[in-house]
Amino acid sequence: MTAGLFITGTDTGVGKTHVTAALLRELRRHGANAAAFKPVACGVGGRNDAQIYRRLMNNEVPLDMINPVYLRHPLAPSVAARLERRPIDLRRIRAAYTRLSTLYAPLFVEGAGGLLVPIKRNYFVADLAREFGLPVVIIGRLSLGTINHTLLTVRQSQAAGLKVAGIILNDTLGRWGLAERTNLKVVPDLAGVPLLGMVEHAARPEVTSIVRRLLHKRRE
Repeated sequence: MTAGLFITGTDTGVGKTHVTAALLRELRRHGANAAAFKPVACGVGGRNDAQIYRRLMNNEVPLDMINPVYLRHPLAPSVAARLERRPIDLRRIRAAYTRLSTLYAPLFVEGAGGLLVPIKRNYFVADLAREFGLPVVIIGRLSLGTINHTLLTVRQSQAAGLKVAGIILNDTLGRWGLAERTNLKVVPDLAGVPLLGMVEHAARPEVTSIVRRLLHKRRE
């Protein structure tokens, strides 16, 4: 595995935190010095994700290091910051990332929403991923509609100069039809990037095989 991975989604609510926490838990269970970082959180209870990560990290660092920017409104960061009259301090985000990346490896960075969610004017989540220099893992829904959303995210990643480590499809609905069965093959084939695995959103996911694939990539 690389020193870190940037976890992004095809949309909001596709299960980025669910998958990131599962990967973090699995790696920690195997003795890896892994950590998670959520640069920006927005919305009521928006720090819950960071609190999950902190618990999985045995409360080793302050919550403000795991989540340096928190905004109350459930909106895109730049919009929430404007409403709250609290400019987002990128220096604070960079400082927290630098500190965590010196203490932990691998470090999972969970983005806000998708790659084109604005953090500041003319500065998007994709820009943050590029600045950190991390490969991207794309979380998408397994259900109908994921082909378009996933391919758009893959192409935007590539257009932004980001390396796509792979795709993880999340079964958010908990029911399987023809779309779910075919998407497991069609999505990676069309996207031209590997499918790292599939997880079930409603249950504790089995991510051992995903971790093994990521570890295998590190050895390559």
